[in-house]
Amino acid sequence: MFRLIMAPSNAICDALKITDEQERGMVRMLVNTLLWLTIAVGVIAAVWAA
Repeated sequence: MFRLIMAPSNAICDALKITDEQERGMVRMLVNTLLWLTIAVGVIAAVWAA
């Protein structure tokens, strides 16, 4: 489950060739926050409109 949640941010880190674990952590936090927040807002907006 954890791997699935972290997959998008790990893919971004790999694409940017970030190797330092602290930098990867920061990028993971940013990407995951933006991605999951966008999904959550989309779901809430869809439910609200229905």
